[in-house]
Amino acid sequence: MKFLIDVNASRSLGNWLVNKGYDIAYVSDVNPQMKDETILEWAIREQRVIVTTDNDFEQMIWQQQKSHCGILRLENLPRRERELLLEDVLQYHTQDLLEGKIVIALRNKFRVRNRFD
Repeated sequence: MKFLIDVNASRSLGNWLVNKGYDIAYVSDVNPQMKDETILEWAIREQRVIVTTDNDFEQMIWQQQKSHCGILRLENLPRRERELLLEDVLQYHTQDLLEGKIVIALRNKFRVRNRFD
């Protein structure tokens, strides 16, 4: 699985994924001011799941019926807690992400949404 790490998701989270063997690209390496629409186009072009901590992508997808290859929104927690949360996502929701679903991972629960729920 390939991930595109949004600026707000932190480089350390991407590095953690690299250490687990995942293919990672960082928005901050190309343009930290990149617009969400451009990030979404990049993710589609390279078949990457966007990792973010805000709901901007969800809103854009639902309001504008935009295509995507999966969105993972993690609660903005301290680094180690976010890594543990991501580990749970990868254990229980990898298939959802591969199917292009939106996975919202909060400290105490997960929500999975189809493309245009």
